[in-house]
Amino acid sequence: MLLSVTEHFMKTARHSSFYLACGLETGPLIIFVHGWPELSHSWRHQLRCFAALGFRCVAADMRGYGRSSNYRSHADYALENSVHDMLDLLAHLGRDRAIWVGHDWAARSSGVSPATTPSAAGALPISVSLTSLAALHPPT
Repeated sequence: MLLSVTEHFMKTARHSSFYLACGLETGPLIIFVHGWPELSHSWRHQLRCFAALGFRCVAADMRGYGRSSNYRSHADYALENSVHDMLDLLAHLGRDRAIWVGHDWAARSSGVSPATTPSAAGALPISVSLTSLAALHPPT
């Protein structure tokens, strides 16, 4: 059975994020964070795969990408802002913890979020690289 991926928006006073979601809302949460130059769409296959295993899966467009907020100042793209965006998303989803999966530069913001924030305590950050994925799933 192919599960539907749905589109959503989250808006706070400081930022707007577009995100994709898949799976039961009550399932354990996995937040997938894309790298450069990607979008939430990059995770579409993983969203469905993990949702089929019972997880609630979410992938957001990071600031400056896709349908999320864009900013003029270079400083607005500092790591602390991206981390805050992800923690706002976690709160928007009504959760206090998640499994964080980040690819490329986003691995840093997905790892910093639970590591530095009490509200994400108990979260499990996972850094994903193309090399490690190729080792797990070699081409056939």
